[in-house]
Parts: sequence; structure tokens; C-alpha cells
Amino acid sequence: FWNPANTVTGNYSLQGTFKLIKTSGHSEYYGIVFGGSDLEGAGQDYLYSMVAADGTWLIKRRTGDSTTSVSAKTPSDAVKKPGADGTSTNALEVRVMADKIEFVVNGTVVDTIPKTGQTAKTDGIYGIRINHHLEVQVDGFALSKQ
Repeated sequence: FWNPANTVTGNYSLQGTFKLIKTSGHSEYYGIVFGGSDLEGAGQDYLYSMVAADGTWLIKRRTGDSTTSVSAKTPSDAVKKPGADGTSTNALEVRVMADKIEFVVNGTVVDTIPKTGQTAKTDGIYGIRINHHLEVQVDGFALSKQ
């Protein structure tokens, strides 16, 4: 989900609180999209940082029909798993700086990556991504310029 008018350049932070309300029982991911371009076309290109109900996070780049892992699926105590009621809430943040990107889950930096190669392009459209068969409520999704 994105609005083509929501674009950003330079140094910035994107953050939001994602409440998983219903899952399919599979490790489906949800989170933040940034550095996007041509999102409606065959040349779509963006980075995304996401978490799943199994307590893992990942970072990928999508270019056209293919995806490349920037940071593979990684378990972390920072990612909250669903409780007895089947829900979980995770505060996600991406901090884009001049030379690096920090990926934050519930206040914990889970990865820091240099802005080179497949993570060099961070200017562009931002939004959220929720994989199929999930019901997720997003609150406080906001951009802060640094």
C-alpha cells in the first residue's frame, strides 16, 4: 500500500506500529517499503523491511519480478510473536542516513547496512507491505526528515 505522492529523499526515518490481528498460520511478512519507483509497472523497484509471526525479520530488494535478500530471514527476540489472543504488536522503523541504513524492531537495531550496492537507492516512494492472508492494523505510520 502506497501513495505515489509520498516520496522522500536524503536522510529520513520511517516508523509505524503494526498490529497483527489475524494470520494464516504461515510465516507471512509485513512491514515498511521505501526507495520505491515505478511501483505500478513491470520495472517496480523498492527495498522492504518486514517481520513475521514466527519471530523473524528480513530485508529484501524487489526489482521487477525478482527479489534479492539483503538480510536473510533472521530470528530475533526483538520481534514480538502472537500471544494467547493470536495478536502481536511490533513497532518498526527504518533510519536512512548518508552512509548507512538502520533497521529497528521495537526499539532494537536488528541490522545496520551500508548504503552501497543493492541498498544504495533509498530515495523514492514509501509505504507499507502486508503479505497475503494477513490482517494487520497500522498506526502512527510517519516520515521524519533527519
